[in-house]
Amino acid sequence: MVGLGVALYLLGYLSRADMGKLAVYLRKGSVVLVAFGAAFVATRNIGVALLAGMTVWSFMQRTGWFPGKGKIGAGGGTSGVRTPWLDMTLDHRTGAISGRLLKGRFEGKALADLSEAERGEVLAELRANDAEAAKLFEAWLDRVSPDWSAGGGSGNAGSGPSRAMTLDEAYLILGLKSGAKRDDVLAAHRNLMKRFHPDQGGSNYLASQINAAKDVLLKNIKA
Repeated sequence: MVGLGVALYLLGYLSRADMGKLAVYLRKGSVVLVAFGAAFVATRNIGVALLAGMTVWSFMQRTGWFPGKGKIGAGGGTSGVRTPWLDMTLDHRTGAISGRLLKGRFEGKALADLSEAERGEVLAELRANDAEAAKLFEAWLDRVSPDWSAGGGSGNAGSGPSRAMTLDEAYLILGLKSGAKRDDVLAAHRNLMKRFHPDQGGSNYLASQINAAKDVLLKNIKA
């Protein structure tokens, strides 16, 4: 009976879960299990194995790295936009936007964990220290809370990139690796715009970043 109850609970949870986030947790969990298993086989010490697993998990939480991040495949993939103050991840399949603060009072905190009051403090801090991060944060607010401002949106998020985009940044934004071909760039751009175009609940700023990434790569890669 207990097993049946657990199974029913899991089925109910899966029906409500964000499958993009669930996939991320599963990938992270697989790395933790591998680290735990390798440490246990090497030392036969459960304490050392647990420490290894916890260290790997902490590393992924701090850096934002996890298996499959930044790859595009049949299932979708993810890409990212990073500034000195903010690391943002875009899920190609679900259109979800997530992020983590890299500096400031709330350093290390996930955007999803911010309270309503904290969101206002973060926005003010970003506007004072990292204009690009502020625009990204506004884009996230537009997605999770469309009525967050009196004007019903970010208002000023439509301005273009504030500086020249590097090749590495362009690859990161489109979720591609060095060596990608022209068709890869066009396919990644098309996929992202389906999810993050302003008409699809995205923002002008995110769309401008995606378009800029496409332009940078098309100018610098071979056909």
